[in-house]
Parts: sequence; structure tokens; C-alpha cells
Amino acid sequence: MSTSSNWIRRAARNAALALAATAAALLAGELALRAAGFSFVKFWQPDPLTGSRLRAGVQGWQTDEGRAYVRINSQGWRDREHPLAKPAGTYRIAILGDSYAEAMQVDIERTFWWLLPQKLAACGFAAAREIETLNFGVSGYGTGHALLTLRERVWAYHPDMVLLAFFPGNDVRNNSAALEHETGRAYFSLKDGKLYLDTAFRDDPLFIEKQHISAQRAWLQDLRLYQLLRRVRAGDIAKGFHNAPVAAALAAGEKLTEPGLDEQVFHEPRDGSWREAWDITDRLVAAVADETRSHGARFVLAILSTPGTVYPDAALRERYARSLGVSSLFYPEERLARLGEQRGFEVIALAPQMQRVADAKHVFLHGFANTKPGFGHWNEAGHALAAELIASRLCRRP
Repeated sequence: MSTSSNWIRRAARNAALALAATAAALLAGELALRAAGFSFVKFWQPDPLTGSRLRAGVQGWQTDEGRAYVRINSQGWRDREHPLAKPAGTYRIAILGDSYAEAMQVDIERTFWWLLPQKLAACGFAAAREIETLNFGVSGYGTGHALLTLRERVWAYHPDMVLLAFFPGNDVRNNSAALEHETGRAYFSLKDGKLYLDTAFRDDPLFIEKQHISAQRAWLQDLRLYQLLRRVRAGDIAKGFHNAPVAAALAAGEKLTEPGLDEQVFHEPRDGSWREAWDITDRLVAAVADETRSHGARFVLAILSTPGTVYPDAALRERYARSLGVSSLFYPEERLARLGEQRGFEVIALAPQMQRVADAKHVFLHGFANTKPGFGHWNEAGHALAAELIASRLCRRP
């Protein structure tokens, strides 16, 4: 046998050994990361309807704010599996909203919408029918995205009620292309008093590329080694999680300011951009109400609490309001309540009642042990109280 043939055989053998060693090392690393419970899941993907949505079937730990094992169902929602056909004797409530409804910070059994059916059943709501909630909340969604979701993805489930969970902290900004400054998503605009949908993002080369990359890398997403690489590249929490609240890490001292949320919502709009954002928001909420009623369902607007409005320190809240130049932190609630009266739909303002409970019990309704108490998303206490208050209101008007 020639010397060159021997060299080729040795080289091939060494390459095979190196490949096998690399594969064994990768497998060992993957197994070690799984055994250690490491998880940095990418829960969202590009979506031509709204801009983004949850990835169907994905699951993993979320530990940057609170701690919960998150499972996305086969339809692409953070919820149980639900058949499209409504079972006989069932009353369905569709929940629309953003990260507060998505609620990845707490176990699914602790979310307000999971707790709601039991509390409603206790008062005989829905004439003793089985009450079922379906969660369509997605991080980063504004009211326009909720409207699109309702029109295109909710009605197949035949809900009897639609509950829009409106978060004043950023929903108004989310509805405005001028204020949001985020490309790759759908926006509504107003022209001659009418809403117009802008879907130009679908043809944006960057969005098209994101879709291609997401599809090509879908098989990698569940690998812990790939998740570790993403975590290293992300560098920080805010870059790693879509719509992640950085306030928990940044808020310090005796200030209720929360980065990422909008203090402008606490007073009458002072410039054209905010006036337009509120006008679009009003129109969108009314459109969700009209869309719901056109399908013979009941519409309820639930206005969620922002962290500062329910921080359990009245003196600190008062100083915060003075710093903003307002006498009350409830402008969004007051404005949307007037809209409800004008357009004939129900409004449940949670923050005033939650504030009273927070003060009386000195309990933090936002924040977690691994973040900052009083800031960020609802914790388990916040979700439980929200479910109780929503149920109490609905039970008074079945």
C-alpha cells in the first residue's frame, strides 16, 4: 500500500475520531444544560398579521422576572389546548391583551384568566354553564393587534364574551407608529375620522428575512446549546426577551418612574403625537367593542393597573403625581370610562380598587423576589386580586 494511501486512511480516521469527540462533547453539553435546568427559550416568531406571535408548541423556563415553566399550546397561545368547536353547555370568555395576559412571570394556574372561571362559577354566572377562558394575550401587543387577533383568530372559537385587558403603561404608545418607533409590525392610523390598517411591514425586506431566518432555525430553538449561544449574544435581559420589563432592574430609590412605561398617559395629551395616539386608541377600543357585538358576544374592557398606581405607599404616590403635574394617576381610567359610557360598553377599572387593597394590606401586586418589589408585571397576588375584582364586577351584572 502506498504511503499516500496510508496517510489518507490515517487522516480519515483522525477526522472521524475528532467528529465523534465533538459530537460527544456537544451531546454532553446539551445533557448537562438540561440537567441544570438552563433555559433561554425564544417564545415569539414573526407574524404577517400583527408582526409577532407565540411559537406553537414551544416550552421552557422563564426566570428573568418571576419563575414559571411556560408551555405554548398547539394553536400558538399561552394556554391549555382548546377545541375550535365550543362544547355544549359552555360559556367561553376570550381574553385579549399583551404581556399581562400572556403572564409568563407566573405559573399558568396563577394567572387572572385561569382563576376567573372558578370565581364566576361561585356566583352562578352564566346560568350554571361550564365557564372556559381562552387566552389570546401576546407580549408587545397594542389594541390594534388585539383587534386583528379578534377578527382573524378568535371567532373560530365562538366566545360568548370578549374581555380586553388594557394596560395603560404602554398600550397607547403601542398603538402609535409615531411614538412606538418599532418596525416590522402592523399599525392603524386615522384619516378623516376612520381607522386605516398599515400592513407595509409585510413587504419590508428585513421582515421577510426575519421570517426566513425564523423558519430555517426553527429546529434549533429547542436545543439548550443554541439557547446558551443566544443568551450570550443577548448580553442582557432586555435584549433577550421581547417586551421584557427592564424596570425591575433599573428602578431604584424612592421613585415610581418605570423605564419602558409611559408617564404621559397620566395626564391630558400635551402634544400632537400623544393626542393622535389617544385618538387612535379610543377608536380601536370602540372597534373591538363593535366587532364583538356584531358577533353577538358581550364586550368588557378591563383596565389593568400600572405599578406606580398601586404601589403600597400613599405618600410616595402623591409625590410621584406632583412630579408629573397631575392630581390623580387615574387619567386613563377616567378617559376610557367616558368612552364606555358614550359607546355603551362595560368598563372595569382595576387600579383604584387594587390600590385600596395594596394600601390596606401593604402588599406588592407587581414585582418578584428576583426583581424589585412593586415594579414590573403582576405577581401572583396581583393576578389573584385582578381575578377577584373582575369576577365581582361581572357577578353584579351577569
